[in-house]
Amino acid sequence: MRILILGNNYSAKKFFDLFKKNKENIVFSNILTCDNYIDFDDTNDIADFCEANEINLVLITDIDLINEGIQEAISSINISAFAPSIDAIAICSSKSYAKKFMHKNKILTPKFFVAEKPQMAIDYFKTTNFPQTIKPDNCTYQECPQFCETQINAQKVINDLFANGNKRIILEDYIEGKNISFWVLSNGYSAKIIGTSAKYQNNIALFDPDFINKELKEKIYNETIMPTITSLSSQDEEYIGILGFDFILDKNNEAYLLGYNHFFDDLNVDFYLKGFDIDWAQIFDSTLIGDVFQKFEIEPKNEYMLTIRQNEKIHFISAKTKNNLEKYLQELDFDLNEYQEAKKIWKY
Repeated sequence: MRILILGNNYSAKKFFDLFKKNKENIVFSNILTCDNYIDFDDTNDIADFCEANEINLVLITDIDLINEGIQEAISSINISAFAPSIDAIAICSSKSYAKKFMHKNKILTPKFFVAEKPQMAIDYFKTTNFPQTIKPDNCTYQECPQFCETQINAQKVINDLFANGNKRIILEDYIEGKNISFWVLSNGYSAKIIGTSAKYQNNIALFDPDFINKELKEKIYNETIMPTITSLSSQDEEYIGILGFDFILDKNNEAYLLGYNHFFDDLNVDFYLKGFDIDWAQIFDSTLIGDVFQKFEIEPKNEYMLTIRQNEKIHFISAKTKNNLEKYLQELDFDLNEYQEAKKIWKY
């Protein structure tokens, strides 16, 4: 298979390395540190390259490139491009759009308010309870969500976000609980959960086949995942690709949806590359054709997996037992205090 990977990020690099292992693949990319690097001028340049080099599959992991219309340009010349459309990816690229989408489709999410000016946000805080979470709307900004316990603290965060160029921000009730993510593969009309993970402070992520019980998993699938997929389809905005769902699970085991991800993030991608015995290139191609759920069983290995971020480097650990995860962490010379704090929150 002749493959082009677009997306100068960690996930793109990991998939490049994976696809290169198959000697039958010829893999190109716009990743500076990879072999077969191609420097493209614009969308037309990419489309011309794909035609001239008889590319079979294009994997787009960069949300900015998707929003430039590259998926549409490549698909128009009958070349498979694995990425959602511009319209479908709006739930990932705009947090305010996503929150309104959740509200419209009766998907459980924390109470929120969208502010387009600093004073709107400040006035809102006079009528609401603390703590609050404040988020930038546009995912291209690098600011992380801010947790605010006082109005003085919130006002500073608000002013900083607007000063940095954000056109709108989201104010959201803070819910205490554990952060979990569901990752699904969607063909636009149906979806399959392919994994569930928990995250702690964007430094540790845990993949456990039994982390979420069957009853809760079915509830999330029926009340959040499929309503998202079917609503997009009804709007002629079929979501084809990987879609991540970030939740906060409160003390009553209620799962509040916080947002969507357009592809595997840095702390989760290794789970799917190393924890599954499947050919992802074939999976992506079959998803675009529409027969992926009939042709493939997409099930993880029966292992516990952990990723740890240390000084911009991500380590991957897998083990047959939970106890062995901790043993391997010690071998990495990782600060176990942070892991123990994560376990408390996960109730693991």
